[in-house]
Amino acid sequence: MRKKIGQDARMVHVAYAMTDKQGTYSKYIGTSIYSLFARTDAWVTVHLLHDETLTEQNRDYFIELARSCGQQMFFYNMAELCQDILQEAREIFKEAVDTDYYTPAALYRILAARVLPKNVKRLIYLDADTIVNMDIRKFWEIFMDNHPIGAVGERDLMNHYQRQVDKSIDEKLYLFKNSWTDSDSCFNSGVLIMDLERLRNMGDILLPGLQFLVQHQDECQFFDQDILNYFFSRDYMHLPWNYNILQHWDRKWGEPELREGIYHYMGRTLRLNFADPRDSVFYEAFVHTPWCNAEYICKSLIVTRDVISGNIHKNNELNRRAAAVWGRRRRVFVGPKENEEKLREMFFLQDVEPYVALEEGWEKTGLHLPYDLSTHVYVFFLDTFPELRKQLEEAGWQEWEDFIDGKALILPRPAHLLDEYRIFMVM
Repeated sequence: MRKKIGQDARMVHVAYAMTDKQGTYSKYIGTSIYSLFARTDAWVTVHLLHDETLTEQNRDYFIELARSCGQQMFFYNMAELCQDILQEAREIFKEAVDTDYYTPAALYRILAARVLPKNVKRLIYLDADTIVNMDIRKFWEIFMDNHPIGAVGERDLMNHYQRQVDKSIDEKLYLFKNSWTDSDSCFNSGVLIMDLERLRNMGDILLPGLQFLVQHQDECQFFDQDILNYFFSRDYMHLPWNYNILQHWDRKWGEPELREGIYHYMGRTLRLNFADPRDSVFYEAFVHTPWCNAEYICKSLIVTRDVISGNIHKNNELNRRAAAVWGRRRRVFVGPKENEEKLREMFFLQDVEPYVALEEGWEKTGLHLPYDLSTHVYVFFLDTFPELRKQLEEAGWQEWEDFIDGKALILPRPAHLLDEYRIFMVM
């Protein structure tokens, strides 16, 4: 017979939080849960903090997943259990609770101590976009040294990657720049271990945290994270860097092999590149979940087809529009010097058609655009085109008449199109 939660001190308690308005987000959590179950022989209880957007089918899938792995799962409808406090939260700072970008699920982790049974005294919290590549029991048994929570500090991550790349990493990469914490003390809240007894003794921190954020709206980007940093950045257990491996950094500076730890696909950094172990470890877990079924496979093929054909159609339209413009004027291409030969070949530039080759550091010296707009049209191949567009329009230039974004005329490789497209989220 299964033991009840809290009855066995060896039971590992893990929480996830979700809002799933389209019904397509649950599979991320399901994939993370499978990766968690697959790498431990410990008994695990998953506590899912959800709301009314959890569909019956997705609920059944979660139950099926837990049963198939011999583990257990409990559901907490936070919209009902915390109705009063969430309503107060909306009245204090609605933008931190209900926007297109930000949902109340981000705040549920702060309310976990309020809704979980009192005999659950310690809790691991994982964001939905994580993959557990370690035995979660090792994380569970970590010594917290009387701290209320444990997290991976931003500085700890930066120090690790500085050793890997042996160069300075710009301070702008830090997620936190505000008045109540700094790059040495702040942490990412996507992976936490929480002393629920200490948190319960503190009482409510959500409403005071929101009231504080109202006074610092210009400094707040990640509301739940900002609240937790406000209360705990000076008093938290610093976890090893690999307990929250941020994918956007690890792809740039990490080692090619997977590390023991928890991979965090923050910022939609999951790709469709099975040759990259950071991607394959996700899909290897996903295929073992109930969400990977015939319906998913069929939808994935349809979406892939539509993404590629839609982008081809859009690219053809833009190129026809560009051809109509430079059919009346001579083209002037502007781009990095090293790209001249490739762009001349790609666009069949004649020798008499000018190419303004930019040397490294051109941003400081400025652009030299010598050709008359009455006879020439400028085609820019610059990553900074959005900023340049604004400057040119302020100077009276007209897009698609006097200048064109040349990079928009180049059709990316299909693999790149699908990498950038949130294809997995659609289905």
